[in-house]
Amino acid sequence: MDAVSVLQKEFCKVNSKHKELQEGLSNLDDLVAAVENNQDLDCNWYLNQVKTELTNISVSHKDWHGSISRFGKVIDKQLTENVSFFTNRDLLSGRNSQLLHQLICEHFLRQGNLELVEKFVQDSGHKLEECKKRPFVDLNQIVGSLKKRDLLPALKWCENNRPALKKRGSSLEFMLHRLNFITLIKERNTAGALKYAQILGQFVETHKKQLQRLMGSLLYVSTGIENSAYSDLIDPQHWSDICDLFTKEACSLMGLSKESPLSITVDAGCKALPALNSIRQVMEAKQLWGLKDELPCEVDLGPSCQFHSLFACPILRAQCTKSNPPMRLECGHVISNDALKRLAISNKVKCPYCPQETSPSEAKQIYF
Repeated sequence: MDAVSVLQKEFCKVNSKHKELQEGLSNLDDLVAAVENNQDLDCNWYLNQVKTELTNISVSHKDWHGSISRFGKVIDKQLTENVSFFTNRDLLSGRNSQLLHQLICEHFLRQGNLELVEKFVQDSGHKLEECKKRPFVDLNQIVGSLKKRDLLPALKWCENNRPALKKRGSSLEFMLHRLNFITLIKERNTAGALKYAQILGQFVETHKKQLQRLMGSLLYVSTGIENSAYSDLIDPQHWSDICDLFTKEACSLMGLSKESPLSITVDAGCKALPALNSIRQVMEAKQLWGLKDELPCEVDLGPSCQFHSLFACPILRAQCTKSNPPMRLECGHVISNDALKRLAISNKVKCPYCPQETSPSEAKQIYF
């Protein structure tokens, strides 16, 4: 197992412990909110629940710090290779330097680290316009509210951007209302849930099956939804998912990718370095180098780092265009429209990669 795989495995352990800690804190917040919102409660029962949760949080916190300590030791043990051979300082000069600074600023703005961005701009001399910072400030304020389980700012944002969200076919607004409804069910507020169901009526055409499940959960308000077949509806993971979904939709409306370009670049570099390091001697000799900046081997970065904005036909060896779009055959292979026409014989096309025959009319155009 290479160093990257070992580090990834250890990081997953750290992340798992952190999620356990976050879940415990979330449960504690729920207990506190329940006491604040309802005075006619069994105080002794809630006090015992709080004590139990605090004990669990203490254990989770200790385990988390232990896993972080082990992770640091694994880093020191595994990352012993000298990768200075692969660095090119010329790439970080001139205009490229400004682009790198922009990527760093955008990365930390996405995370809401505004103070860090200000300090970086001050030290690097990079000019960051206020108009580019403002959308990220708003985004992080809403995400911060979602993490506190306050849905109102996000719902207001959806209302202001409803036409654009509908055009994208987004389910964000429904998912936010869904969480509001589930919160009422969890609090055993039958009257409130029935009243809120009227708001959900606007989503019947697009989310019929999910609405049927939500209405079915009403049957278990009195007995407790956590002991029913609908217990998955109150999974705390839904709150993390809604934060990710909101970030994705907000970034899309701003013309940005959901993931930080800097994160993607670092991730790709971490995956590529082991393969490049294994052929280090060959690269130093430059025996297999062709054009400048061309890699002497193919590096598999996995599906998460595959982006196809362009398509080159494997038959005609030409880039597809609007007048010659890529076409998907029934077997799943893709060729250009011109190649499809050339291969068509008696209204039949035999796939050049597999024996399956299909009709040209059955081919579907691919959009990137």
